[in-house]
Parts: sequence; structure tokens; C-alpha cells
Amino acid sequence: MKKRNSLGEQKNTVQAQPIDQELCSCRQEEPTDCTMQTKNRKKWSLKRKIVTASVSVVLVLILAGFFIFQYLLAGLKTKPITAQPQELEVDSSVAEKSKEYKIINIALFGVDSRDYDKNEGRSDSIMILSVDQKNNTLKLTSILRDSKVHIDGYGEEKIAHAYAYGGPELAIKTLNDNFHLDIQDYATVNFAGLANVIDAVGGIDIEITEAERQQINLNANSDGLHAEVVTSSGLVHLNGAQATAYARIRNIDSDNARADRQKKVLACMLENVKTLSVTEYPNLLRTVLPLVETSLSYTDIIGFAPMLLNELPLVQHSIPSEEDHAVGGGNPWVWNFDLDAAADRLHTFIYEDESTESSSAFSEEE
Repeated sequence: MKKRNSLGEQKNTVQAQPIDQELCSCRQEEPTDCTMQTKNRKKWSLKRKIVTASVSVVLVLILAGFFIFQYLLAGLKTKPITAQPQELEVDSSVAEKSKEYKIINIALFGVDSRDYDKNEGRSDSIMILSVDQKNNTLKLTSILRDSKVHIDGYGEEKIAHAYAYGGPELAIKTLNDNFHLDIQDYATVNFAGLANVIDAVGGIDIEITEAERQQINLNANSDGLHAEVVTSSGLVHLNGAQATAYARIRNIDSDNARADRQKKVLACMLENVKTLSVTEYPNLLRTVLPLVETSLSYTDIIGFAPMLLNELPLVQHSIPSEEDHAVGGGNPWVWNFDLDAAADRLHTFIYEDESTESSSAFSEEE
């Protein structure tokens, strides 16, 4: 029995050796093609999940941004220009030059209508904003409202009357016709709500003379602004009502000085906008947009917004300028000057000149 058991154990031992070797060899085998494909599928599946999740997040952010933007711009009144470029007297050669220089010229009009829903009447303020996308520069040209120009269908008139006669389209046509420009878009701001906008940006700090201080207090009382009395001259902080009264001063000096005051108020407001936090933008937009009418599309506005909010240089010019030697007089009272020469200087300013603000000098005839 013992011998049989020994032999049996020997047999078992001999038989067990191949099994153990076989198992070991199985563990050391290289991965099969099937195994590699399974692993690759898992890797690609993970990548697809990551990409899909990323795309989904981006789409959600884009949609959220779109709806937020639509909500914030809900109060903006858009009114596209229906007239064709030739009807607006767009100078085709200037349009090509603007395209080459990547400059967009936009007409800015300021009216003072107590009815917020109607931006009608004469344009108290006329400006041309030149957006230089190539050099990241903003150029602002103010045109005195009493400048004598040709208005189609009305003859020689004050340029401010064009807006009253035919709205923004006739006003744009008048600018293009007299100064050989390519303007096709505009924005009109109702000054009646200017006080609220200035308050929304925290008021403005500005230098005023003693004569201006007195006029601010007079204008505030007569225009129903109910502003607090300004007690000192020099560098002062003005709230919305006080700053609006300042912008409306017209009795102590020239029409040009009045335009300069309006430009100062606008420049101060833009500077203050740059200091606002993102959380303050919605309140500002809700205040500003009901006062604005524009032909610009939402896409245009989105494109301009980064430039307007950045620290871009704002260069200014006036028409008539000192070189125009404008003479004031007549009945009705107007500024007389060489329009073609003024147009040449304006083109130099917009397309070539990088100088600082132009000064103005005038003489008057009774």
C-alpha cells in the first residue's frame, strides 16, 4: 500500500507540473488585438464624453449670454435706415477709404424732447463719432448747430434744422452732402433724461467758472431740474441735474463754448463708465437705453462695446475750427464759413491727423 501511495503521489506530482506551467504561461501572454481594441474604445469614449461636456458648457454659456444681452438691450429703440447709400449722398470714394482704413463714421444727435418716446425736434447737438478699428482710436467731431449748410429741399439753413425737417435720414444726408462723408448709421440721445444717466455713473467732476456756476443754478431752476445749488466754482462734483444744467448753458459765451461743454460732459461720463463694476452695468443700461434710438444692429453694438469700454484715446475736433475763420451774423443768426475747406480739414482729422483737440476762434457781425 505504501508503495502504491508513493507511486500515486509521484504520478500526481508529475501530472501537476504541466498544469502549473500552463497557468504561468497564460498569465504572461501578450494582450490580444481584441483586448487592445476594447481599451481604445474606452479611451475614445472618455474623450468623447469630455468633448461633449465641454461643448455643452460653451453652448449653455453662449445662450445664457445671448438672453442676458437681449434682456439688457430690451429698452433700446432700433430704427434701421431704409434709404440707399446714394440717397444718403454717401461719397463712394470716401466709403472705399473708410473700408481701407477700417474706420466707421457714425452720426450722433442730441435732442431735448420731454416725450421720451419721440426723439423729435431740432438737434441741439451734432457730432460725428469716427471709430478707428485699425489704430484703436475714437475721434469725435462736433458741428455747431448754427452752422450754415445746404439742406436738400430747404436751401441754405442752420444744420440743426435738418433733423427737425426730415429726422435722422435727412440729417445724415446733410452731413454727407456738405462734408463729403460716408455716414450710414446714427444714434440719437434724448437729453431730457441725461440727468438720470449721469447719476447712474456717479456724477461727474469738472472745472467750472464763476459765470458757469451762476448759469447752472439759473438753468436748474428754469428747466425744472430741481438741482441743488452749486456753491463754488473751480473743480466741482456735479450730480445729474447740475451737469445737465451745465450742458445747457448758452447765454454767457458762444455756441462753440456750449458744444465744448457738452463734449466735456460726454467725456467725463465715458471715463466714469470705465470704472463701473460689471454688476453696475444692468442699471446703467436700463437708464440709458430708453433715451437712445439707433440704426445700429445688436451685432454692431456688441462689436463696438469692447472699444468703448477700454482705455482708448478720444481725440476731438470742431467745425468750424480756428482755421475756418467763421463769421457769425445774419437773420436768422448763423455761422458762415467755407464748407469745402472745412470738409478737407475734417478728412485730414479722421483719416490722417493724430493731433489733439482743435481749438476754435470766431468773429461776429451784427
